[in-house]
Amino acid sequence: MRRTVLSTLLVALLLAVPVAGATGGVAGAADRSGAGAAPAVDPGAAALQQASNPCVGTMEQTPDRTTLFSIQGARGGEKTSAMVVGARPNGSIVGVHNDSDAGRWWSYDIDVLDNGNILQATTDSRDTLIEEIDPETGEHLSERRFENAYDTHDVDLINGDELLMNDMSQDGEDRVLIYNLTQERVTWEYYFANYSEHYPKSGGGEFGGDWTHNNDVEQIRDGVIMVSVRNFDKVVAIDRETKELRWELGSDDNTSILHEQHNPDYLSSEDGSATVIVADSLNDRVVEYEREGDSWNQTWVLRGGRLSEPRDADRLPNGNTLIADRRAHRIVEVTPDGEVVWEVYSPYQPYDVERIGTGDESSGPTMADIGEGGVVESAGGADFDTADIEACYDYLTGFESSRLIPEEDMGAVGASPTATEGEGTTGGGSGDGADGDASDGDDTESGSNGDSVLGTPTSGSGPTPLGTVLAVGAVVALVAGALVRLKRD
Repeated sequence: MRRTVLSTLLVALLLAVPVAGATGGVAGAADRSGAGAAPAVDPGAAALQQASNPCVGTMEQTPDRTTLFSIQGARGGEKTSAMVVGARPNGSIVGVHNDSDAGRWWSYDIDVLDNGNILQATTDSRDTLIEEIDPETGEHLSERRFENAYDTHDVDLINGDELLMNDMSQDGEDRVLIYNLTQERVTWEYYFANYSEHYPKSGGGEFGGDWTHNNDVEQIRDGVIMVSVRNFDKVVAIDRETKELRWELGSDDNTSILHEQHNPDYLSSEDGSATVIVADSLNDRVVEYEREGDSWNQTWVLRGGRLSEPRDADRLPNGNTLIADRRAHRIVEVTPDGEVVWEVYSPYQPYDVERIGTGDESSGPTMADIGEGGVVESAGGADFDTADIEACYDYLTGFESSRLIPEEDMGAVGASPTATEGEGTTGGGSGDGADGDASDGDDTESGSNGDSVLGTPTSGSGPTPLGTVLAVGAVVALVAGALVRLKRD
């Protein structure tokens, strides 16, 4: 009898081990660098792919590092695949992480974390999903689901363990929030409806509907949060402790300054002047403003060419600007005088773009610091048409590799620290934070991963750890039953 019981235990353990291996769970660093990682592409293969790649446009300059971009996924009124794409300096594609195949709807903000993983804001039905992606495999490592946050476009990891997020909830619940990963609760909130002097209910969109459409957040220094309030045509800086506005750029319906903008980035000039570069979407331009006293001076405008509703504009260390050009379905790098020097197509509707090694957001100089300025016309982009864009879309959606950063570019990601110059209070938040519940930051599964910032395994891509849990549970039950039977025998 004992022999039969022991044989049963052995079979159960053998069955449990393959289940755990098949589910994958969250791979450790050693696992990701081995068989689970996509193989590196040698230069010859990359050159061959580039030659047959229909997504390559103008290539006048070659950057040093990989470019990552998200594609929201919409062609007119038609839903298309939401994706994250990695492109080499020559425009050849490293790989594609297809969010739609993983059950996601929209793909928005992407940031490269200090640990090398990619932080992404996506949506699933009406819920917001904040996810962490392994750039070597393209797999989801972990996620946080926010059922009480609607259509979050932007999330930033700040102060080591806080998620700074926008929330476009309706019924007047539009807010910016901070979720503490250590405490697992919302610790700070800013409800726009509580500050009618800055956001009157008669302004913006329809109150109770898509009223503010706040679509971007950034901690520009300790205790100061910059927010893009799209439907009010302005960008504001909020004091985290007092919730007072430090400054405003733009005003509702004054579209000569900003018109339903996206992804403003904060820069500081050599003389300490605050500078903001903005994808001024419905003005079909990228614009830069410098603050002088209590007013703003327009110092640089990029317009014309094929620029159409840009969604993101990052100033690079070399002084060029990297742009996600929404309606033109392309990513472009543009010089200060407007010349397109690097171009990759990105159908349909790119949202965010990052150049590896340049940190999150903008990390380059202001136009004033490099002696440039004025209104410049974009020129030099490729002469592409609808057929070219469709060919690129087919190429991306059929791409086999999901690796996003090639092995040769997996060095330091160069995350830029938060600016500390200028006035500001230390972070710590105000006292009106919510306690949070299962609808804010709920874990998909229990457990943690030492390599993951979010710290929770996910069901976002491929099998989940559920099989492992069930297998272990079955083994435990068998062991318990066997012990009882042994005792009886």
